[in-house]
Amino acid sequence: MLDKLANRFQTYVLVALVTLLSAVFILQFGGPQAEGCTSGGSSYAAKVDGETISAGEFRSIYYLLGFNRAPADQQRRERLWDAVLGGLIERALLAQEARRLGYQVDEESVMRRLAEEGTIRVSLGIDSTYPGGELDVSGRLEDRDGNFDLERARNFIQHDLRRSVGEFTVAQMEEELAERMRQTVLAGVEVSESEVWDAYVRERDRARIEYVRFSPSYYREQLEATDEALAAWMDAHPEEVDREYEQNRHRYTDLEEQVRARHILIKASQDAAEEVRTAARQRAESLLRRARAGEDFEALASEFSEDTGSARRGGDLGYNPRGRMVPPFDEAQFGLEVGAISDLVETRFGFHIIKVVGKREGDVPEEEAKRELAERLFREDRAGELAREAATEALAQLQGGMSMEDLDDWLLRRERGEEEPVEGEEPAEGEAEEEAEPEEEPERNPLAPKVEETTRFGRTDNPIRGPFDSGPLVRDVFSRNLEDPIPEEPLQLGNDYVIYQLTERSEATREEYTDEVRQRLREGLLRAKRDEVLKAYVLDLRDRAQREGRIRIRAFELELTVEGNGEVTSDPSGIECGSDCLAAYEFGEMVQLTAETGTGARFLGWDGACSGMDETCIVTMDQARTVSARFRGGSSSSSSDEEAPEESPSEDDAPADEAEAE
Repeated sequence: MLDKLANRFQTYVLVALVTLLSAVFILQFGGPQAEGCTSGGSSYAAKVDGETISAGEFRSIYYLLGFNRAPADQQRRERLWDAVLGGLIERALLAQEARRLGYQVDEESVMRRLAEEGTIRVSLGIDSTYPGGELDVSGRLEDRDGNFDLERARNFIQHDLRRSVGEFTVAQMEEELAERMRQTVLAGVEVSESEVWDAYVRERDRARIEYVRFSPSYYREQLEATDEALAAWMDAHPEEVDREYEQNRHRYTDLEEQVRARHILIKASQDAAEEVRTAARQRAESLLRRARAGEDFEALASEFSEDTGSARRGGDLGYNPRGRMVPPFDEAQFGLEVGAISDLVETRFGFHIIKVVGKREGDVPEEEAKRELAERLFREDRAGELAREAATEALAQLQGGMSMEDLDDWLLRRERGEEEPVEGEEPAEGEAEEEAEPEEEPERNPLAPKVEETTRFGRTDNPIRGPFDSGPLVRDVFSRNLEDPIPEEPLQLGNDYVIYQLTERSEATREEYTDEVRQRLREGLLRAKRDEVLKAYVLDLRDRAQREGRIRIRAFELELTVEGNGEVTSDPSGIECGSDCLAAYEFGEMVQLTAETGTGARFLGWDGACSGMDETCIVTMDQARTVSARFRGGSSSSSSDEEAPEESPSEDDAPADEAEAE
């Protein structure tokens, strides 16, 4: 090895380095001065089987990797301190296992690697998104001619890493032992030829489908829950209704005043042209006259309201407390008697006609509450049945020879409530000419079933987006070919039902399975398998050590003082007080504190470990910390409600399209 080293730098440099390291090692770790000259001192971050991981070593790696230069919110979001501390804990456990198996490393060998290769090893937590491994630091060790420089190496260790040479050497010996243990774990990991072929099949086996998705959400909005149907359903499902009521009883007791209203909206934004707003107002006034003349309000809302969410329910917005809707709407609905219809109400969404259909306050009678809950359950149950029935009927059309294009037209006619054309019937006179004229594409309900097409996808892909697992669909698709492109029955994905037709299918062939392809796939599989095996081993090692109490992470207290009318909360939780409180957090944890002002008060700022006027701050718990938050003005938390100014109702829950979630 010395011959190889001599090609890069003078041999005497290496000899001097090793001699220096040996002397420092004896002085620092074998003599009476050992404890006092370590940069970490008596401070520690964690202990593994009684062996100390110093705060100094933690900071050395944290700074070396540049984690301290990342914005504080990024450090906290990505838990960078956890990546470093976890790596040090896992390194200690792996090194212990290596020694148990008889592995040994001396200080000379690890420093030879530093001098020869210009690299050091760094372990990061196995769950970290940042990889550990060898870090090239040669640029900090070489002189202008690119030769290793002993003085630069010593300065790098002592000044850049803020470690003594002895501490650095011991840490790198631990890193070397941990790496040998990793390689031992991975030595038996192999990839079989069948695994490579399966990966090739997954990569090359592709398909494309045209499909229709039948969502119960669409049918729930179309469903009419008649008194007779609802009563019959409740009689058939008494236990389900009772269970739902017991779980939701609190929602129907001690209620503040609530109003149930229907509305018709004619949209007109406040920045629209005057002629647009005038036309919208005229349409709304016409509908108001019809409603007051006795026409069915629910039918008018269903046909004419431009709030698509509530229009499907006849304009019904359900029961709402004060402040849920925008102020003009709220004021109008709470000012009406049950059964009354408002004048035109103008909001930032347009012009509204409101009809109040119910009011309640205090405790809702059990029968009324159960009926309301049962209506929702009934709609969910019946909507699922309707979605399945519609999917089955549409699939029968496909199986009978209908094309996907014709199926889409068929679905559109059903959505619009149009009659089916009679086969062989001649169009009425003049109808052909009308059909020849181009028509605008009709606007479709986004929840309504319609034909869609996927991109090309493989066996491990998710071709249809939704809150469900597409696995059953993918498995069914890849069990078919172009001679058998349609499933026997609708597939249920979550609550939805899907039918499809296979339109494209390509399969893996041996002809294209070349040595180059095989090697590429083998290397990728081997990397993934090695990562999986090593992760499982390290996590098991750490889990066992934690269960046995062999890992101890130091905790520090965070003391908070609140002055004035306000509160402070923390993430992670622990701090939640309006005066003084105390919580303990593990070493390195970055705690975000949030100041919340009381009524009429203002936040003056932080003191102590936090500073500034921002309502949030981040405290790094690498020692005991003290923080104070100062507020001024406003009523105290014990003052009466009459002293507090009335809050303006939020406009977030407005009765336009945004109200669809009601």
